[in-house]
Amino acid sequence: MVNRLLIASIFMFYIVTPVHAQDTILEDKLTVQVSKTEKQLGQYFRITINYTGNQSLEHLNLDLWKKHFSIVYGDEYKDEDEYGRIIQTLKLRLYPRNKDIRQLPALTLEKAKSISIPLKVTPAKIKNEPIELSWNISNLSPWQREAIIIHVRIQSSDTTAHVLLDSPDNNESMLRELKTEKHITKNGLAIFDAGWIFYPLNEGKQSIDLPAIRYQLSGSDRRRFYLPVQHLQVKPLPSYLPPNLPVGELKLDSKIENGEINSWKTIVHTPALIPFGVPGLDKQLSIINGQDVSNIKMKYKKLSNYKDYGDLNIINAPLPKWLMPFGPKINIKLRYFDPESSTLKESLHNLPRHWTMPAWAWWITLIICSFLSLIIFKQIRPWLNHQAVRWNIRKQLKTEMTADQLRKLLLNNGQYISLHDWAKENDNRKTLVAELNNACFSNMTSLNLSNLQSEILKVI
Repeated sequence: MVNRLLIASIFMFYIVTPVHAQDTILEDKLTVQVSKTEKQLGQYFRITINYTGNQSLEHLNLDLWKKHFSIVYGDEYKDEDEYGRIIQTLKLRLYPRNKDIRQLPALTLEKAKSISIPLKVTPAKIKNEPIELSWNISNLSPWQREAIIIHVRIQSSDTTAHVLLDSPDNNESMLRELKTEKHITKNGLAIFDAGWIFYPLNEGKQSIDLPAIRYQLSGSDRRRFYLPVQHLQVKPLPSYLPPNLPVGELKLDSKIENGEINSWKTIVHTPALIPFGVPGLDKQLSIINGQDVSNIKMKYKKLSNYKDYGDLNIINAPLPKWLMPFGPKINIKLRYFDPESSTLKESLHNLPRHWTMPAWAWWITLIICSFLSLIIFKQIRPWLNHQAVRWNIRKQLKTEMTADQLRKLLLNNGQYISLHDWAKENDNRKTLVAELNNACFSNMTSLNLSNLQSEILKVI
């Protein structure tokens, strides 16, 4: 009886044990390991994901992590466990997007599930000196093609630091980097202003995952900051608007540019997209100057300064063959969609006037002006001579001279026979003539010649 029970037990062991072992081996496993659970903002958590199962790690959903972290993928490799099953391993770097992160959420792949891991993110510091990061976005519910501005400011006590922005991904080609500006305050702090300009092309919900903000010392990255993912609700433009209409205010300026061909240089500056120019502008200029549209040249520039951003069009249009500096205003009208009022608006600009004519007309004008100038000169020549004489007398009267010298000066400059002839031109001169004659032809010694010269200067 005992032998029968022993044989039965051994038989059951060989039947049941392999099935139990097989169930244990086939269980899927998903584990997440963190090298260090406390990091500063701008530093990364080093993550190792191990998975044993029939699925591929490519199917692992990391959306819960992407909300709070920027994920940089590292090495991925495979190994085998003691039972010959494939173990997939993935290395990641997780950069926290803010300081409010408290844990790393659990992941799920098929039947396998990891556990959540407590984390701690502290403010960024280097050598116990804080690095402060602040930012703002201009609008979260823009129109299509409206310029969205993301401004970033970093403040540090290390004036030797530099801040760089990573280039945007290809799928965010409408994201344009603004130039980083550095300022040193009176307190010795370094302030960096940077950011991006973004143009949403499609309506509906959109997300912007902005590139890294790199804080560098001695040419190496010491911190890499990632902003939270920006979620936009993009409003569709009215269907009646043309697809190339600027969405944003237009600022116009113009001047006359001299060269081989004088032209109007018109500058259009706007935060909107105008890579192919402003609709209707070249046609209006062509009508005004009476020339073909092909003679109007345009240059396109992208502006990426921190405070001066957007698109710039520089248009050179030849002046009309006939144009005068006077006359009615020469207006051009440009249309744009105003995001603030949600309406279609017009911008009116007056082009400067200039004197331009054909070459033959200039020659005729020159001949006529020369002839008129000659006639006018003949008419005013006596007056000019008289003024020259007066100027010469006034100049000499300001010097000291005797009574005889004063008398000769008045007679010679006017070619008078006597001073009485000089006095006939002005009654106020008669009294002065009598005083001057007495000084010249009598023994009068009390006459003040300086006062007499001053009085004569008044009647010259």
